[in-house]
Amino acid sequence: MKKRKIIISLLAGILGVSTLLAGCGQQSSSEKSDPNQPVTIVWKRGQDATPAAAKIVEAFEKKYPNIKVKIENLPSTSTEQHNVYTTALSTGDDSIDVVTMDVVWASEFSSAGWLLPLDKYFTKDEQKGFFPGNIASVKYKDNIYGVPFSTDAGVLFYRKDLIPTPPKTWDDLIKISKDNIGKNGITQGILFQAFQNEAIVCNAAEFIFGNGGNILDSKGKVVIDSPKSIAGIKIMKSLIDENVAPKGVVTYKPQDCTDQFVQGKTLFMRNWPLNYTSVNADGSAVKGKVGIVPMPMGPDGTEAGATLGGWNLGINKNSKHPEEAWKFIQFVTSEEGQKINAIEGSYMSTRESLYSDNDVLAKSPQYKDLLPILKVAKPRPISPYYAKISDALQVNLHKAVTGEVPVDSAVKEAAKELNDIISNK
Repeated sequence: MKKRKIIISLLAGILGVSTLLAGCGQQSSSEKSDPNQPVTIVWKRGQDATPAAAKIVEAFEKKYPNIKVKIENLPSTSTEQHNVYTTALSTGDDSIDVVTMDVVWASEFSSAGWLLPLDKYFTKDEQKGFFPGNIASVKYKDNIYGVPFSTDAGVLFYRKDLIPTPPKTWDDLIKISKDNIGKNGITQGILFQAFQNEAIVCNAAEFIFGNGGNILDSKGKVVIDSPKSIAGIKIMKSLIDENVAPKGVVTYKPQDCTDQFVQGKTLFMRNWPLNYTSVNADGSAVKGKVGIVPMPMGPDGTEAGATLGGWNLGINKNSKHPEEAWKFIQFVTSEEGQKINAIEGSYMSTRESLYSDNDVLAKSPQYKDLLPILKVAKPRPISPYYAKISDALQVNLHKAVTGEVPVDSAVKEAAKELNDIISNK
C-alpha cells in the first residue's frame, strides 16, 4: 500500500512538471511540425501610396494560405529607413523577416552579417531575366544577398515637339540648347540635380559613366581621379558655366526640376522616370510633348550613363521563418508579382520581359522607352562603406560644380578620402 502511494505521487509530480512546461511555452513535436498552423512573416518596407503592396500580399496569401504577410511601414526617407534597419538588425532583432533595401545597402548589410545568403535560393537560373545592373547590386564577395524588387535609372526628358532628333552626346545637347534658348518660350537648356546630398552623387555618376569612367572599378579600386572620370565631371560643370543649365541647379533636388520643367521653359531635364506622370498631368504646359531617351555620352563614352536606383528584398539572418520569407520574395519578384507592382503601382520592373507586356504598356506606355536605359544602368559603388563614400563624394563634387574648388583639386581630394575610407584609416 505504501509503495502504491509513492508511485501515485511520482506520477502526479511528473504530470505536474509536464503541465508547467507546457504553460511556459514548451510545445510537443506534433505542435511544432503542424503543417496546418499558419505562419506570419513581417515585410518591412516604405509606405506604399498605391494599392500595389496590398494586392501583392493578397495574391500571395491566396496561393500560400498558410503563410500570412504583415506589412510594417518604415519612415518616408531613405536615410530614416536605413537608421531603423541598422538599429534593429545590429541588435539581432528577429521580428523582421523580409528586408526592403535601397540598392546601395546590400553590401553594407551583408558585410555586417545581417542578411541571409540567398545563393541556394536565388540560383543562376532564377537570376535569368533580371537586368544585369540589378543583379550586381545584390552581390557582395561572390555571394547573393537579395533579389531585385523594383528598379529606377536616370533618364533624359526632352521636348519632342521642338526637337525631332534628341541628342546622343553632350556636345549635341549644348548646341541644341544654345540654338533654341530665346525661341518658343525656352529660357534654359537643361535641368539636373546638384544639391549636396545623394542627388549630386547620382547625377555626377551619369556624367562619369557616360564618358567611360567610374568611381570604383570592378575590384573596388578608386578610379574617380582617372582622366575619363575627371572629364565627365568637367562636362557637368560646363553646362552651368556655359549657361545651358541655370546656376540654381547646385541647389536643385528632383522635384525642383520637375516643378520648373512642367512650366514649358526648358528643353531637357535629367530626372527619374517616375516624373513622367507629373510631366504629363493636367495643368502641365508640356503634357504630351515630352519624350524619354538615354542620357548623352561624353567624347570618351561608348554607352549612355544611367545611375541605377530602386529596391531589393533580402532576408533577415535572424528570421525565424526563412523558408516562408523566401517563398514570399520569390513570388513578389516573379513575373506575376512584378506585373501587379507595375500595373497597380506604376513601379518599374526588374524583369526585362514586362517591358513588352501589353497590359503593362497600356498602363505605362513609357516602359518601351526605358528598356534600353535599364539594360546599361550601373549601380553606385558597391561597398560596405557606401554611406561614408557618398558623404565624401557629396562634399567634394559640390565644391567642384559650384567652382568653390577647381574640378581637378576637388576630385583629387575625393579620391584621397575614398582611399582612406576603404582602407579604414
